[in-house]
Amino acid sequence: MPAPLYGADDPRNCSGSSKSEVLENIKNNLDAFLALPPETKAERKYRRDIQLAEKQEKDRINETAIRPFRKATYTTFIEIDPRLKNYRSRYGAISNN
Repeated sequence: MPAPLYGADDPRNCSGSSKSEVLENIKNNLDAFLALPPETKAERKYRRDIQLAEKQEKDRINETAIRPFRKATYTTFIEIDPRLKNYRSRYGAISNN
């Protein structure tokens, strides 16, 4: 017996298979949205300020989780006399002439 399709037992996919069920769900969601009391400008600003504060707090936490850049210990390189350096010539051979 073949296995059922992926997500076939998900109730979100099982409901609303007919046109009338879909329209009824839309009507119920619209009625619930329209039944909400209107939000005043002060309430909207207060909600937005809370969202902004939460976002800034989250950003600060993320910034502290990242290690800061540190200056390397040895910033100046040790000078070597060019006559003592080993140079790579053709085919990777080392030459110091």
